[in-house]
Amino acid sequence: MAISLLGFFVVSFVLSLIATGVATRIGHRLNAHDSEGVAGQVKAQIRKIPNTGGAGIALSIVLTIVAAYVAALLLRESESVSESVAELAGSAAQNAGFIWSLIGGLVVLHVMGLIDDRKPLPWLPKLVVMLVVPAALCVFTDTRVLTMLDASVGGPWLSVLVTTLWFAVVMNTMNFLDNMDGLAGGLSAIIGSALLVVAVLNQQWFIAAGSACLAGASLGFLPHNFPRARVFMGDGGSLVVGFMIAFLTVRLNFVESEADQPGWHQLFVPLVLLAVPMYDFVSVVLLRLSQGKSPFIGDLQHFSHRMARRGMGTRGAVLSIWALTGITCAGAVVMSRSTPWQGAVIIAQTAAALLLLAYLERGLPERES
Repeated sequence: MAISLLGFFVVSFVLSLIATGVATRIGHRLNAHDSEGVAGQVKAQIRKIPNTGGAGIALSIVLTIVAAYVAALLLRESESVSESVAELAGSAAQNAGFIWSLIGGLVVLHVMGLIDDRKPLPWLPKLVVMLVVPAALCVFTDTRVLTMLDASVGGPWLSVLVTTLWFAVVMNTMNFLDNMDGLAGGLSAIIGSALLVVAVLNQQWFIAAGSACLAGASLGFLPHNFPRARVFMGDGGSLVVGFMIAFLTVRLNFVESEADQPGWHQLFVPLVLLAVPMYDFVSVVLLRLSQGKSPFIGDLQHFSHRMARRGMGTRGAVLSIWALTGITCAGAVVMSRSTPWQGAVIIAQTAAALLLLAYLERGLPERES
């Protein structure tokens, strides 16, 4: 099974590395460079860099999944393949509905992102799409959280609502974090890798394969975007990785193997995985609201910007946020195989670290840029 998962990772990495390079050249030829954004948006200095890199990420994920699915159908009946490959092929065939629904959602969000990258869209229609696509996924594939509450609340409506909002929050979180060279790409690679480890430990091979695709595609994009960007991810990429992360974290909570140890604390594994990105999302939304601004209009008040202005510089801020996310992801991996009381300790530890970070932020003055 490890070889099969390595294949997912390598194929998506190579495809992303090549496709992102091609997308960069196409972006230059089409003059598809970064722009000022919507009215009222505050951005860093505009650089003549294409924002078409998301096409490389989206293409590599979709092509890898489609190729793997076709191969699974061809290998399913073969008697010459190994037991692990046969198991993965059977899992792919069994999850055909999930696979095609996932691909459909990725394509829709990528297309919307590409449109927004060319001509910035108002926030409301973008938000509607970010709610409708996951809601449809919930309905058609029954991919949702808190299903145990269906009987007590009179149906699946609460589960669908919570799951849809989770998708929208995660997509916006990754979109918010695409504000410095390498930040969003590195974070999606770290989170994807952590999801891969959790899925392998719990023998959730469908989730493991998707996580390997996400990690490979993100790492293949990163050399084009860090340490100095030659292409930006754009909404066409950030929405795709956000949707992928949200889908994988929702499916992670389904009991699908003998290795699972169900417990209330398992529901918090995705929150610990995404603790640092969520800290940025919540803090910047609260800052904007406290200033009477729309939370949907971008500015330079993100966690990364605040760290850079406190003397870390842009590259130092990016590396620090990567490291913090790696630490919380390590906690989430341990938590996925822990007992409830151990999980509670990790949750409390993560929350305490974020509260301390918020407290220290308030006490450290920002330098004049």
